[in-house]
Amino acid sequence: MRSSKFLSSLLLTLLCAFSAHSQTPVAEVREHLGGPTLFIEGRPHSGFSTMTYRPQLSDYQELADIGIDLFCFSTSSDHPFYPFAADAWIGPEEYDYSQLDERARQVLEASPEAWLLPRVNVAAPGWWLDLHPDEVCVYSDGSNLELSRDYVQDQRAPSMASGLWRDSVKENLGRMIDHIEAQDYGKRVIGYHIASGITEEWMYWGFQSNQLADYSKPGIAAFRDWLRERYRTDAVLQDVWGEPSATFATAEVPNATWRNRMDHGIFLNPIQSMRVVDYNLFLSDMVADCISEFARAVKEKTNGTKVVGAFYGYLLEIAWHHHAIPPSGHLAIDKLLRDPSLDFFSSPSSYGARPPG
Repeated sequence: MRSSKFLSSLLLTLLCAFSAHSQTPVAEVREHLGGPTLFIEGRPHSGFSTMTYRPQLSDYQELADIGIDLFCFSTSSDHPFYPFAADAWIGPEEYDYSQLDERARQVLEASPEAWLLPRVNVAAPGWWLDLHPDEVCVYSDGSNLELSRDYVQDQRAPSMASGLWRDSVKENLGRMIDHIEAQDYGKRVIGYHIASGITEEWMYWGFQSNQLADYSKPGIAAFRDWLRERYRTDAVLQDVWGEPSATFATAEVPNATWRNRMDHGIFLNPIQSMRVVDYNLFLSDMVADCISEFARAVKEKTNGTKVVGAFYGYLLEIAWHHHAIPPSGHLAIDKLLRDPSLDFFSSPSSYGARPPG
């Protein structure tokens, strides 16, 4: 009897889960006419969409009138680093998705047949960072305050090396998706654009304010693990770095003096500066790992029925200064292009090539 009840309960749970996902649209990217193409409910879509940080019903109506049917809007599954959306994770075991609901329904009020692609900013609320001070990103001067020149002042950020933070993001993404798929607008959501880092574009914390990261405990531990995976033995590390005393157990993040130097114009000489080269590569791998991990969590939660993407790969755009590219976190595009959990990447048109004419 107990076995029968268990099987019945399991079947009901599976049927409910299937029913919830079956009511939402299936979106994917596949090859069509020689190129990658967005498909929604089996039909090719141009992917042409609109995004605003200042949602207005009248704007949505005008866009719908000229044929736009894919709308993006800013939201968060926990806490947005920038003030483009409200906090969703307002306290331990406390969540508020009211703004998310309002923004989704506002689009559909203007265009009932619109498709939705929320831009989900993930970071960490202040109360969480207070509870987990060791998980906060630390800069080369020992401070933990991000001094970005745009929108944000004196705000702490989570280390992207923090496993505790990554787990919280994945849990909150899943909880938000459950909420969305239980709403009336859930059947119009085709995917998720996951955003974090500086300007939401996955540049590492401190990038825009010339602050060098990440000297936190998780950041140092992750760098040592990365070195261990890359070189396997202390002897190889010592040879490559040209440092007889270097070990995986004691390797430190290079200081600001080392990281700010350039050996030949914009280039580093690996014979002299391999420790810095390694750290720059590690930082990008860490950012890419975050993107992959969160994208995979969304794919698993939605049974692969939604498209997932992120901002990334700004190598030419961030070449505005010879110190900009190395600490950006954008040097692992090859790794992300091979990730089956990611369907698209996004970037703005060049800010340096926008004059009239």
